Amino acid sequence: MQWFARAVVALAACASTHVCAASGVGPVCGLDCRAPTTQCPTEGTNNTFCANAWNSDGKGYQCLEIGDDQQSFVATSHWTSLPVYIVHSYPHVKLGSPHFPLQFHDIASLHVDAEWGMRRDAGSSAEPNFTLDADGLTKSRCTANVAFDIWADLDPAHAANESVAGFEIMIWLGVFGSVQPLGWDNKTSGTRQRLRLGDNSFTLFVGSGSAGHSTFTWMPDTNYTRISHDLSPLVQYLWNNNLVPAEAYVGTVGFGSESFFSLDPVNFSAQSLSLNVTSKSNASSFSCDSLAGKHQPPSLSSFLVSLVISLLVFSIP
Repeated sequence: MQWFARAVVALAACASTHVCAASGVGPVCGLDCRAPTTQCPTEGTNNTFCANAWNSDGKGYQCLEIGDDQQSFVATSHWTSLPVYIVHSYPHVKLGSPHFPLQFHDIASLHVDAEWGMRRDAGSSAEPNFTLDADGLTKSRCTANVAFDIWADLDPAHAANESVAGFEIMIWLGVFGSVQPLGWDNKTSGTRQRLRLGDNSFTLFVGSGSAGHSTFTWMPDTNYTRISHDLSPLVQYLWNNNLVPAEAYVGTVGFGSESFFSLDPVNFSAQSLSLNVTSKSNASSFSCDSLAGKHQPPSLSSFLVSLVISLLVFSIP
């Protein structure tokens, strides 16, 4: 009996290693990304955390700490070079779905949940804080946004690759400082389209990115730190009005904060993140939740540990 108990202990340790990575996975900095655990093991879908300092100029830094629950993160940004309107990083989480790549016309819903906070870092450690320190951010001359970032392309193989995808759709939830979306100074756009989503209204800006891709930014009238809505009306407007091809594929959805400038380090915290994608063609939905604090079913490792304890108890003479 003792040899069997030892074998099950070893099996439980191995399962624990593969099912859920150990907490305290360390910081993710620069251009690094990390997928520390399988959020939805039955579907094989991972959420990936990225520091994404894609435009670093050597006068600042970007790091991201994944929470011990591996379902939340805190990003610390500090960029001091001028001008203040140049974006340097986009620390974020990529929200996975097995439906991707999915064509625009086949999207029935893109329901998202997110909660976030932002504050000036006065030298303390990067601890999660889901309040909005508006005064501190103003004093630090923080220039940043908080946004969902959706990438798409006519080629499904390119849809999840930000360096080659042809279409980028950003849905901003927060705006700080003098940050402006691409297309802000476009005088030929005429009357800008406005759509209402829940208790907030969004204005559309159309532009182009540095890689030559088309950009579409929905900018809110007011900031809000929690969202639980279907974003598909903002996406469907684009292909219904021939701004993007209906046949193009959505490849990835990210949630994070674009960082431009600040006199002091700024902490951005995010939790309660989920993406629920519904496809028209198969009338099915899939949700990959990262809801911190929500009850989760026992993992395989938890089951095996419980089994080990039971075996050890019954093996005692």
